[in-house]
Amino acid sequence: MVYYAASCRSFFLMKNSTHWMGWLGLLLLLVGVPELFGAGGETHDHASHAHHGVDGAKLSVLWIIPFAGMLLSIALGPLVAAHFWHNHYGKVAAGWIAVFAVPFLVSFGGHGFYEILHIVLLDYVPFIILLTALFTAAGGICLKGSLRGSPMVNTTILLIGTVLASWMGTTGAAMLLIRPILRANAWRKHRVHVVVFFIFLVANIGGSLTPLGDPPLFLGFLKGVDFFWTMKLLPVMAPVSVALLVIFFIVDTLMFRKEGEAPDDGEKVPLKLEGGMNFVMVGLIIGAILFSKSLGDGKFKDASVAEEMNPKIEAAEVVMNDKKTALVDFVKANEGATFDESNEAYHTTRVAHLDAITEVNKLRAQKTHDETKGVHILGVTVPYANLLRDGLMILIAFISLRLTPMYRTRKDEHGHEVAAEGEEETNVRAANGFTWEPILEVAKLFIAIFVCMIPALLILKAGVHGGLSDVILMVQDEVNGPKNAMYFWLTGALSSFLDNAPTYVVFFNTAGGDPTSLMGEGGMFDLSIGTTLLAISCGAVFMGANTYIGNAPNFMVKAIAEENGVKMPSFFGYMAWSAVILIPVFIVVSLLYF
Repeated sequence: MVYYAASCRSFFLMKNSTHWMGWLGLLLLLVGVPELFGAGGETHDHASHAHHGVDGAKLSVLWIIPFAGMLLSIALGPLVAAHFWHNHYGKVAAGWIAVFAVPFLVSFGGHGFYEILHIVLLDYVPFIILLTALFTAAGGICLKGSLRGSPMVNTTILLIGTVLASWMGTTGAAMLLIRPILRANAWRKHRVHVVVFFIFLVANIGGSLTPLGDPPLFLGFLKGVDFFWTMKLLPVMAPVSVALLVIFFIVDTLMFRKEGEAPDDGEKVPLKLEGGMNFVMVGLIIGAILFSKSLGDGKFKDASVAEEMNPKIEAAEVVMNDKKTALVDFVKANEGATFDESNEAYHTTRVAHLDAITEVNKLRAQKTHDETKGVHILGVTVPYANLLRDGLMILIAFISLRLTPMYRTRKDEHGHEVAAEGEEETNVRAANGFTWEPILEVAKLFIAIFVCMIPALLILKAGVHGGLSDVILMVQDEVNGPKNAMYFWLTGALSSFLDNAPTYVVFFNTAGGDPTSLMGEGGMFDLSIGTTLLAISCGAVFMGANTYIGNAPNFMVKAIAEENGVKMPSFFGYMAWSAVILIPVFIVVSLLYF
């Protein structure tokens, strides 16, 4: 529990963080009751490779209702009850956690507790620590000086933001550049399109190339996807970005011609970057991730486990390949037949192959679990590599705050905390309008998202025996090969209206959940290998731009733009922009790559 306590400590130090952490602490206390009373039958027995949890095949799809409710709350709350949502979204999140967790724990006892603690410790905590570290470092960098919002200047800023997003995170890059681009275009009447394309490129598509860029890719990294594997997205991301930049330049040029003569801003202030040491902090975050990963694959791994597990995996792979051959032979021998559930012989053969795939992936996951050295917390193994990585990122965030400290504040006429007089001229974070509120909002909402999505993940892991079997079959052809275009569009569609991080996890598991098989062995430009994971990754990252709620930075950028006098489109108005501009681009991507 030292690890968890350290993580909590870092958030307690943030302003106004005690309230939401209290909710989280209460949740963990509640879910710990079954363990305290001896219901912890799920405790991991490392020696016997016992892995306990809830069988997704026994779960009804009704268990997904709290997850859907939480996501709908995020989507509709700001639209239909903006004041209530702004003041009580943390309580709404806690409410949905209770709606799910209480009956889940009553029904499954210690096994349910294991599932909740597992996702909190191994997915949520690292996710929030990474976002916080990147947010802290990026918030200490400020671009000052005179910029005039011409088409060339705006396009250049979008290009820089698109490049930086993969290394600073979409949140970090968006927070770094949104205010400079708004200041540069403050004199213009037509600037909505500038913010819309900023969301497209900087807050979403630009974060494609590293796990730092966008939360879904980091969750993939946590599940075993190599750090630099995501560079495979470059051959897809680059032409998409160039196409959108060209479209933006044309649109901005047409709008610019309507503005008339620009006003005289007086004396020009040279461009100056303050807080540049925080770029070093971002580099150190990358180094911490890579260093911990290397130790996790070396000193922190029990290599002896492979001796026991490899023969089991190889035997299961032989069975899987035999089942695949039987399925292919059946389809060839019955050309012209109907290949669906009405064909009992076909369905039985197909399910047998899918079950064999599930068994292989289960054994691979067990091997990864058992050879990972770590701290055992109530049945959940937290790898030493995770402890090292997260501890280093917390340390780097504190160093960033020492180099570029917070600022004095005052209450404005609306009761909001703002920078005290003179602070914006002398303090980097004050000039950025940096506050902890955005990251605290993400932390409160995402604890509910992660916890409530547990049933969806478990049901998908159950494959064709789970309540979402239609989804499993929808993304596979008649011989159980992946329909990569379907993976791209389904992941993207759900990422548009839910959140792209949990959506990525859902389809990652649907595709088998084994990072080794999903990554393949091809080089960066070999898109024939690992295309399924490529489709899932592109769908999650790219189509998070389709709506305001598709990715966490989208609403943050919208709010900042509106604070600066930009009349942003409504929820559906923004969707009209994405439908006209993004969807045609994504259709081309689907045809060319998937």
